[in-house]
Amino acid sequence: MIEGKRTLSKRQLEIRLGKLKILESPRLKLEQYPVSPEVAAELLYMAGFEHDDLHGKKIAELGTGTGRLAIGAALMGAQSVLGVDVDERALVLARENAAGLGAVVDWANRSMEDVKGEFDTVIMNPPYGTRLRHHDVKFLLKGFQLAPVTYSIHKSSTRDFLSELIKKHGRRVDEIRSMRMVIPHLFSFHKRKWAGIDVDVYRTMA
Repeated sequence: MIEGKRTLSKRQLEIRLGKLKILESPRLKLEQYPVSPEVAAELLYMAGFEHDDLHGKKIAELGTGTGRLAIGAALMGAQSVLGVDVDERALVLARENAAGLGAVVDWANRSMEDVKGEFDTVIMNPPYGTRLRHHDVKFLLKGFQLAPVTYSIHKSSTRDFLSELIKKHGRRVDEIRSMRMVIPHLFSFHKRKWAGIDVDVYRTMA
C-alpha cells in the first residue's frame, strides 16, 4: 500500500462503483460487458494502493463504457482522467455517474485509435476479441503507445497468447491476478440472471 494516499478502502470503492448505472441495451458487436464492481475495485486497489500508479497521475481509460474504472481512478486522487468510448450512449451515463459521485473526468466520444497524448497509466476492460477477432490486442497495443504502465482485464483462456504477445512488443508482465467476474443478464443468449467468467487482471510495464 502507498502510505498517505489511502482515501477509500477496497470495499468502500466496490460499494460506490456498484451503484453506478450500466447500459441496459449494450451492443454485442462492441462487446459492451461492464466490468464488475469487484473486479474494478481490485484493479484500482492494485494500481493505487499496491503500486503508485494512480494518485497524482495522468490516467486514460480506453473503452470506458459507463465509466466505472475512470471514475474510480478519479476518486482515488488521479491528477487527471480521460475516459474514451465510441458509444455516446455509454458516455451519457458515464457523465451522470461521475456527477453523482463528484468525480472529475474528461470524456471523449472517439475511437481508441484516435487517442493521442502521453499518460502515466492506462486502465481498461477491453473487448475480449470474441466478436471482433483480436480486438483485445488492438486495445492493449494502443495502451502501450500511450503510457509506460497499463492495467487491463482479459479472459483467462487467452493468458498464454497475450503473455507471448506482450513480451514480443517489448513489455513486461509485472503481475497477473486471476478473478471470477460476474456479468448480469444483458443479451438474449444469456440463460441465467448472472453469469461468471474467469478473467486475469494484468499489470504491464515498459
